[in-house]
Amino acid sequence: MKTLLLPLALVAALLCSASTVPIPGPVPYHAFCRSMWLFATPCAAISSALEQQIVALSPVTGCGNCFYNLVSVTPLAILANHTSPDGLTAETLSFKFLPSVLTGGCRVNANSQSIAFTSLLDNGLNYCNLYNILSASGLSAQPDFMEMTNEWACLGYGLASCK
Repeated sequence: MKTLLLPLALVAALLCSASTVPIPGPVPYHAFCRSMWLFATPCAAISSALEQQIVALSPVTGCGNCFYNLVSVTPLAILANHTSPDGLTAETLSFKFLPSVLTGGCRVNANSQSIAFTSLLDNGLNYCNLYNILSASGLSAQPDFMEMTNEWACLGYGLASCK
């Protein structure tokens, strides 16, 4: 039954709210990635895990080449920044949390966008910004985890080689 509910929740989410479908917005000159993640876990737990991981990857905690900075946290959203180790690229990250009525879980709209004018094809940098936090938090290994994105919503997604 749970196996059937997750795909149904995904379809319902896509059909009921066009604003949450990961479609590129009106910012054509910046590389970006938009992804939707679905969990059967409540949003509070997902938000807490992502927040803890961003803090763990911040330069303050001695992560070396990890340059994530937590900007703000609310019950419905997390905002953060990522800067490359050489300081040449910077991106804004946002995670918006929406409870899923059908599964009792959480839908996360994850976004990463380059701040400066850059090539639209970023070889998956913006995707990896999001995925590295997700993966390091252990959330991507949950059996109820589903991700939705593609090359239209996440430029360079097919070229991404996240470490």
